Amino acid sequence: TGYGMGTKDTGRLNAVRAFIGELTACDDRIVSLTCNIDDMSGEAIGYACERLAEKGSLDVFTQPIFMKKNRPAVMLTVLAKSSDADRMAELMFRYTSTIGIRKTDYERYKLERTVISSETDEGIIRRKDVTGYGTGRGKYEYDDVAKVARKYDISYEAALEKIEGDE
Repeated sequence: TGYGMGTKDTGRLNAVRAFIGELTACDDRIVSLTCNIDDMSGEAIGYACERLAEKGSLDVFTQPIFMKKNRPAVMLTVLAKSSDADRMAELMFRYTSTIGIRKTDYERYKLERTVISSETDEGIIRRKDVTGYGTGRGKYEYDDVAKVARKYDISYEAALEKIEGDE
């Protein structure tokens, strides 16, 4: 940032401020599709969430809420790519009893992802590494760690230690 002060008396501040830098743009655009449901069983809502996840949503989650007259209900939220919004809304109408869906557009920051597969004594174990915005970290894939835990009938944490010891 740079500042410059003028010498001419204009009756107000005679100054200029300049910025030099780079803009960091959001990585992509997504939508949040949300509806409130008070007339479906927990099993039916669970099934709808499974189907929406299988059909390409970025994320699906529910929150307990109360609707008018203090009726307990569930708020269903589906995060999707903007290009998939109409298709996801159609699926929400198909798999739930909702009669209306709210749509909110978002810009999203996200880290770059790389999946690393390593050969270990337990077979191939995948780890997802993420980097960007001055940070980086890695995490083993849940399914691979759980497979080792089941094989030895040990806790998830013990399986994770076993995998980390093999690498």
